[in-house]
Formats: sequence, structure tokens, C-alpha cells
Amino acid sequence: MAESVAQLFRVFSDTHQFLGGMTSEQKEQLAALASVRKFANRQPIARLGAPVDGIYFIIRGSIRLENIVESGDRFLSGDLMAGDVFGFLSVLDGKRPSHHATSNGACTAIFVPAHQFREFIFSDLELTKAMLQFMCLRVRMSLISFNRFAPGSLTARVARCLLNYIDQLGFHPEKTNRKQIAINQYDIAAMLAVSRQSVHRVLKELEADGILEVGYNSIDIHDLPKLRSLQST
Repeated sequence: MAESVAQLFRVFSDTHQFLGGMTSEQKEQLAALASVRKFANRQPIARLGAPVDGIYFIIRGSIRLENIVESGDRFLSGDLMAGDVFGFLSVLDGKRPSHHATSNGACTAIFVPAHQFREFIFSDLELTKAMLQFMCLRVRMSLISFNRFAPGSLTARVARCLLNYIDQLGFHPEKTNRKQIAINQYDIAAMLAVSRQSVHRVLKELEADGILEVGYNSIDIHDLPKLRSLQST
């Protein structure tokens, strides 16, 4: 049975980063403008330089942001996970996105057309304030993500990349020292602009030290404090 916007709002809106701060009345108003969109793995959502058609409130799965440069090399900026939003900047400033966006695995989102979302968000001062606070959070996370390019050994850069990925996924490290990340060696290499072989060597060293375990398209973190200790080496 196809899920409705009302069903998704009822189950997920209270825990969503942006939707969670809305009143019941505001959620009802937004739900009236929205529809459910589902994507298969690697399905295009937005293309570099093309207009974005609206806002995607991610409910399940993730949206991957990446660029393909002229040489054919792939640069991965990261994934927007369930609870996050895709399309904010392009919808608000009218400019075209600087990344390709595709679904990373199956993905479900609540979609609101661009012009209707702008009218909705600017019609209420409290919603405008909430939007600005959310954008500030996103800017801070973007600045933190640059840490993976800071000086240091490749081991430190790989550690920063994994930790940044964990933090962006909304994990809470204080609850447990074990985490699973849906990322592979090719993804890490694309995020750090290094070879896959170099990343493989570092991951094998970390695996031998009991810090993590490399799986199929995933990495299990076994010792999060020890991984954090490596980011400044």
C-alpha cells in the first residue's frame, strides 16, 4: 500500500531536524502542499547546473552529493541522511545546485514544490527563524567537513572523514562506541581525493588494530574513542 504524506508526517515529523520544530497547524499546512516521492538506488534527483524543482525532506535512506570533474574523476561531498533536507539553498536563492544529487539506496522523501515552499516559509516569521537556524546548522556542518582536508597523515584524514560522516549522520557517540557506516573504500577515496589503494592500506591497518572492520559497502567502527584519537596524528 502506498504511503500518504499524512502517514509519514504522523510517524516521522516529530523527529525530523526541520519538521520537528513546527506546530501541528504548520505541519498540516505543509502537508497540504506536499507529496511522497520514492527513489530506487542511484536514481537522479538533481543535476549539476539544472534547476531544483523543490524541497526534499528525507524520511528514509539518503541522498548523495557528488561531482564528476572534466578528467572523469569523482568527488564525493557526502550524504544527506534521513532527518535532513535537500534543496534548501537552491530553492531559497533560486540558483542552480553545485552537485549532482542521487539516491544512495532506496530513498523516501516528502516533496514540496519550490514556489509553494517559499511562500509557506516566508509567510510565518517563526518558520523563517527556524529556517535560518537550520541553515546556520548546515553551514557549521559544512565547515566541519573541511577538516578532512586539514594537514596530517592519511590515517588522520581517513579518521576525520569517518568521524565527520558519523557526526553528519546524527549519531550520538556518547551512547555507544560501536557504529556502522554505509560507506566503502571508493567513497572515502572520492571524499579525500586520494587513491583507493591508499585508503585500503589505511583501513587494513585500522582493522588490524581492532578499531574497525571493513564490510561490503559498510564499515563497522568497534572503538570510536580510539578512532577519534587518530584524527590529529
